[in-house]
Amino acid sequence: MNYQDLYFFVKVVDKGSIVAASRYLNVPTSTLSRRIQSFEAELGYKLIHRSAKTFGLTESGQRFYQSVVHTVQDLETRLENVNSELSSMSGDIKITAPVSLGHYYVKQWVFEFMKENPRITVEMFLSNENVDLVKNSIDIAFRMGNVTLNEWVSRPLFRSSNLICATPAYMTQFDNPQRPQELSRMPLVALKRNPVWRFFNNNGEAETFVPKPALRTDEIQFALDAVLDGVGAACLPSYIARDELEKGELIQLLPEWRMEDRQVNIVFPHRENLPVKTRAFIDFVIARATQKAALLREAV
Repeated sequence: MNYQDLYFFVKVVDKGSIVAASRYLNVPTSTLSRRIQSFEAELGYKLIHRSAKTFGLTESGQRFYQSVVHTVQDLETRLENVNSELSSMSGDIKITAPVSLGHYYVKQWVFEFMKENPRITVEMFLSNENVDLVKNSIDIAFRMGNVTLNEWVSRPLFRSSNLICATPAYMTQFDNPQRPQELSRMPLVALKRNPVWRFFNNNGEAETFVPKPALRTDEIQFALDAVLDGVGAACLPSYIARDELEKGELIQLLPEWRMEDRQVNIVFPHRENLPVKTRAFIDFVIARATQKAALLREAV
């Protein structure tokens, strides 16, 4: 069945004539008349009585109209609701982010955005695994490092450097290391996804250090808590350790050596017509991330 012709038929009946429906649909009268005739031929029975002065439904047309009109009207209403949601600051946004990034940055962006836009609802997925964006109908994802996803757009937010950190009390037990390899003299805390630590200095030297940690974990907050409790020194993202460094609860080791940094990205579908709410959140995050990037540079 040609569903556009079905819609045309319902509108002809609603408007009371082919001429009136033609104006409403912005379809030429001759074209609309042919489409109705074609629809009748497809169905195998007449729907409309035609004459120069009168318009009316056949018995079959009346029964057919009554059986489909509510369905068509319901679809129209649903379509209007969807279009209204897509073109307004309302409705649901599905977001995913790594656990630590979600807690340290994304949650605050989400909270602020929701306060400014109270008709927005958010479904948040925090996971250190790469969530299947299509399967989970994700609107926006935050990802670290290089992003290579077909049909998705990646926009950089800021770069996060890594630092070797420990508590001042912990370091009273050891001499401050001067080179990366000297870290092997003390217990270390390491993230499972970061098994190799690469260092560079301003003299052009590079060193690769493979830690043999006393404690391994897959969660950054757990690693930070372990360092603060004196379990060992650790390689931590600057955004995780920034507050503790400023308060003097942590100190940076090997300050003359810098480590590889990682790009923090916001990722969204490659569509010309993103919903208004999605585009607004992306712009909101980019503006906030610009401010955060400046703070990170000051901290480092």
